[in-house]
Amino acid sequence: MRTTARLAAAAVLVSAILAGFLSGSSAHAATIAPPASCATQVNATPQRAKLAVGAQFHGTWAELSDADRVCILNTLAANGATWVRLDLGWTTIQPNARGQYDMAWGVPFVDKIVNMAHSRGLNVLATFWQTPKWASGSTNNHVLPTNLSDYANAIKWAANRWKTQVQAWEVWNEPNASEFLSPPSAANYTGLLKAAYPAVHAGNPNAKVVFGGTMFVDTDWISAAYAAGAQGSFDVMGVHPYMGYANYGPEAIDRGRERMTHTAVLVDLMKAKGDSAKPIWFTEFGWSTHANTATTPVWYLGVDEATQADYLKRTLGMVQNRYAQVTNVFWYTSRDLATGSIHPDNRGLMRRDFSPKPALGAVRCYTLGTGC
Repeated sequence: MRTTARLAAAAVLVSAILAGFLSGSSAHAATIAPPASCATQVNATPQRAKLAVGAQFHGTWAELSDADRVCILNTLAANGATWVRLDLGWTTIQPNARGQYDMAWGVPFVDKIVNMAHSRGLNVLATFWQTPKWASGSTNNHVLPTNLSDYANAIKWAANRWKTQVQAWEVWNEPNASEFLSPPSAANYTGLLKAAYPAVHAGNPNAKVVFGGTMFVDTDWISAAYAAGAQGSFDVMGVHPYMGYANYGPEAIDRGRERMTHTAVLVDLMKAKGDSAKPIWFTEFGWSTHANTATTPVWYLGVDEATQADYLKRTLGMVQNRYAQVTNVFWYTSRDLATGSIHPDNRGLMRRDFSPKPALGAVRCYTLGTGC
């Protein structure tokens, strides 16, 4: 995301995400009623595949009704997903002051959402980010707190409260990108990671601490984090292996961080650092279904729905066969969004009306071996 146009497009999406986080219990935008079939809870435990497959679940966004949330979670579980990735704002649970958790709305709201996932047999990866103003003195919730111990105390509290429902905690989102961490300093992020790691385990010894998934497979930035002392402060390495040419298939030859095949370089880096035993998770990846024009930037190129499904199928096969260190993959996202930005809005496994795209069938075929 090196151009002004790309940054501006990303800013539109980030603004929409923040609107979803901060609007809380206020009236949400009109949503499409889910099909009647979504009302039935899924209790069957899907057959476990070699790769654990999950999807992004924007369950904290105010545009969703509870019926929407139930529909999305039921659909994912019914099609063999075993994980969801939930964006959880620090601002949501501790908006006003150190040591004061919002027990009137924020905490019960998260209680409800993680219980929805847990009751359907879904594991939760919670991405914990967004600094409240009281902790930084800034209205920009993408800056780190003045005292890293404030973040550590909050994530420890959260890991303890939701120790049954949340199995893994991702420390921030895309910390190598200025759209999500300001500034995107590897050294500053490493300080946060080092503070968070013992705190999460103090709150829940069984939880996994996930290195904040980098935008792309950014081995240079990850190397800088290692140089700053990140080793020993995460259980799982997280990356977001999107394609810089966004309509390329997953096997495109490695040309740097904007190719999924750059994962091989990450594997070598972790081996050199003594971390070859630690798993790698793709905490976001995916392709968007939309038409292109002659002026569509390469990083915004879409594909048709059949190609999206084919790329997903090929990714699962390639990762399973080539990258044994990758154990979990999370498709972005479960359902098409409505932020007003065509590329991120059309990455869903489901359309806006909750109807499945062929990509959802690719998940089911891989995880359950049905409908292939």
